[in-house]
Order: sequence, then structure tokens, then C-alpha cells
Amino acid sequence: MKLITQPNNMNFFYWYFPAQENPQDAPVVVWLNGGPGATDMMGVFAEVGPCTLDKDLKQTPNPNSWNKKHNMLFIDQPLHVGFSHDTPTKGFLNVTNGQIIIPNEKKKVPEGNEIVPGTFSSQDRASTANTTTNAARHFWNFMQVFKRDFLKDHPSNNKLSIWGESYGGQYAPIFARFIQDRNVEVNQASNDSQLNDSEPIELSTVGVMNGCVDEQTQALSRSEFAFNQNTYGIQHISQGLRDLSAKLFYDLSGCRDKLRQCKKIGLQLDPLSTGSNGIVNGACHAATMMCGFMDKAFSNQTDRRSTFDMTQCLLNNYTPQEFYREYLSQESIMKELDVPVNLTDFSQAVNQAFHKTGDSSRGNLSVIASLLNENIPVAMVYGDRDWVCNWKGGEEVSLRLKHDNAPAFGRAGYADVKGDNDKVVGQVREAGLLSFTRVFQASHFVAASQPEAGLAIFQRAMERKDIATGQTSVTNEFATEGSVESTASFEKPAVIPPVCHFLSLGETCGQDQIDAVVNGTAVIEGGIITSPGLAAGECPT
Repeated sequence: MKLITQPNNMNFFYWYFPAQENPQDAPVVVWLNGGPGATDMMGVFAEVGPCTLDKDLKQTPNPNSWNKKHNMLFIDQPLHVGFSHDTPTKGFLNVTNGQIIIPNEKKKVPEGNEIVPGTFSSQDRASTANTTTNAARHFWNFMQVFKRDFLKDHPSNNKLSIWGESYGGQYAPIFARFIQDRNVEVNQASNDSQLNDSEPIELSTVGVMNGCVDEQTQALSRSEFAFNQNTYGIQHISQGLRDLSAKLFYDLSGCRDKLRQCKKIGLQLDPLSTGSNGIVNGACHAATMMCGFMDKAFSNQTDRRSTFDMTQCLLNNYTPQEFYREYLSQESIMKELDVPVNLTDFSQAVNQAFHKTGDSSRGNLSVIASLLNENIPVAMVYGDRDWVCNWKGGEEVSLRLKHDNAPAFGRAGYADVKGDNDKVVGQVREAGLLSFTRVFQASHFVAASQPEAGLAIFQRAMERKDIATGQTSVTNEFATEGSVESTASFEKPAVIPPVCHFLSLGETCGQDQIDAVVNGTAVIEGGIITSPGLAAGECPT
């Protein structure tokens, strides 16, 4: 496509699963994992894809796959993430920290039991996106080619829905906003326009799953949630540390002031969020760093709780289903997928590129509000055990959106969400095009931790049925009734013993296990460290 000039070789990996029922009448739903830098292959095998994997790397049909009624498209993006790559380059993965090392004159070939050789994308930060809006430009170009070359042979109803998880709270709304803006330009394009060979893309529902959407709105919620606002009776930090976080937020030149400065000069000097203005990048990076100091209290506790599930151990920080890494590292599978590079499960190159521009500090409330005002439904879904993008912060985002129907949404109450057999699986506030759902006993990864509830909420949102029951068609006048607060509380569940995976050593293994791998004494079976076991005290009780 002609929208942008890209000097680098760009190869985006995607995986498409047509709907199991009537794919020609179903929309295409794009799933986006977060990070920034996380592969969509986690979404495929551990969350919403058609198959799951066991410890023997055997596939089993997923009864809660999101492609039952919808065409699902998973894209590894931005470049360097997952199997997406520029120039295939020989390198090494350090499994203790996830770093990919490309040897050169300054970097020697690393050695050690924790080092895995492979072929990777170049790791050049200049060749990937450094802001969500730049990633949206690449996404638009990808979708133009995808529509032209793939969908012509795989018919759908020509509508596109975007669902993003975690940092996908940035991706999904901004990608949707970019599409809406380009659609206007395409419809007005002349024959000599850069967009004269592009087609408009018809958007439907935008979904945000435990999204980190707007830092100014959500930053303070993390310390409050860790102190006493979670509903599992966990006090992870002291009142003194909670108060210190509040001070860092409200102080002159604190987190809030720096976020405001980032947004102000961003609108003045980089309104298109290109990430090319050094002054804006510096201000937004400074905001990101300052707000990050507020979170130190959580990770500095001896009681090592997961940032993605406060009831669980830090070493269960992602999902119990980690086997996709081993599965996709098999040469036979890579050959079947026709990929010339090893999987990059989390791209530090991409994460650092976004961090340098302070992308997460640039603000997103007005983007979501504008989509609602253009009749794009928005579904916000939050597991209530997550800390990093917790439901209290997400709820505050939903209430601060300045859209035309905001007064009605603010007046709406919480209704119980009924799942199978009328079991209450959460609560929802819904009015017109906007819904906010709290999912009980769910982590950062709702579809992994509460798959039946996740599927039901997704299907109801896509079909414009009420989230609470799925029985009522939602109109602009529809609103839920009930309490203005969701106050249900629960006993914290038992801690699930972590499984130590070799390919995610630093994330899933205790220090004794890491040391054993490094010194060559660990017993590794099928990619899992079976000896030594986890030392006492590594996980909370």
C-alpha cells in the first residue's frame, strides 16, 4: 500500500481460523495480545484459539474457542514480535531474562546452558513501530493487503472487530480510530491520492480485555488495589506505601503533572503521534518513568504476588498454559508454518522502542469516546484478580469517557452476568454502546482463567445482546439497573504450584531452579524443569 514509505523488509505473521459456523456470514475478529511486544500465539493456544496444548504438546479442541461463530485473525505485531520479522538473523536467546543477542563487534557469542541459538528478526528498533499510532499505520497496510489477497478466497460479512488485551487497551481503540480516519480519506481520495488503491474497512465492536487504557486515569488504582481495594482480602502493601504512591502521583512534577505535560506538548508538537519529536518523546518518557516509581512498592514485597493475578505466585505471572512456546519451537512445526525465524514470545526490542517514546503516557480517553460517538460499540471486560490493569482502574476509565451517552452510562447500575446454568460469573454496567464487565475469579487473562464466561461475554457483545443475560437486543436506550457499585467479595483461592518452563525460565522458575539450569544440574523433561523443585518461600501462601 502507498500510505507509508517503509524502507525495511517487513514480514507479518498471521493465523486465520474461519468460523466453525457460517464463516461467510461472520465478521473478522482481530485478536491482539499486549506488551507492547507480546506474541499473539499466546492468544491462539492459551486463550481464545481453537486448540489447547497439554504437557506432551498434544492438541485438544478448545470448547470455548472464539471462532465458534466468528472468523478469528491473530497477528504478530509490531515487527519483531512472535514470528514477524525483517531480516532473519542468527542470534541467541538467554532464557533467564528473555534477551535476544545478535553478535557483532561489540557483542560476542554468548555461552552457557541458559543460552539457546536460533534465527530471529534483526532486533533493530528503527525497523519497528515505536508508538501505537505507528503500529496502527502498519496494521492498516496489512489489512489492505489481507483483504485484497486473502479474504477474496475466504468470504466474511466484510465487517472487522478488534479485541485487545492488556496493552491492547492502547492497540484496539487507536487502531480502530486510525481505521475510521483513513476510511474518510479513502472515500474522499482522488485518483492520484496515496490512498487511491485502498478500500474502506467497516468496523464493528471494539473490545478491551483488562486493558491498560489511560495512565492518568489508572495509575493511582494500582497502589489502592494492592492496599485494600481488591475484593479478595489481600493487603499486599502497607498504608504508608499506599500514601507514598499517592504523593508521587499528586506532587508538583509528580506522575500526574508529567502525564499532563506529555499530553499537552504531544498535541502541540506531535499530534499524529509519530514518535519522531525528541521533545515530546522526552516528556512522555519522563512521565512513564515517574509513574513507574509508584509501582515499585508492589514488586519489592517479600510476598511475591503475580502482577496479573494477585491471588497467585509471581512465577505464575502469565498463564498456566505455557506449552505453546515449546510446541512452536519444534522444527517440524516451524516447517509446517513456513517460518524462517524462531518465536520471539516477548520482543524486548519493541517494548524498548515504545518505552523510549513514552507511548503509554500519551492518553486514550478521547479516542474511545470518539468511537462511541461514531456508533462503534465498545466492550470493556476486566478480570477482578488482575493488579496491573485492574478492574477498579478500568471502571474509572469507563466512567470518565466523555461521549454523548455518558450521563446514561453513569446512571446505569450493575447487573449480574449469568453464565451456564444461570451461574453468576460477574457484574456489568451497560448503557447503549458501552459496557463495562467485571469478571469474578478471573486474572489479567480472562479467557484463560474463566474461559466459559469470556466466551459468553464476547459473543453477547458481538451480537449486540445484553452482557448480563444475552437475551435482550441492545439499543441506544438500553441500560442496566442495580447498584452503582460492584461490591462482591471472595476468599482468595489456593496458590497453584508454578510449573518451571525452560523457555520462560526467568518468568516461571525460582532462583534455585534457574541456578541449576545455569550450572548444568537441572533435570529437564519435555521443556519442564522437574528437579530441583521450587524452594520454600518463593510463593505466597
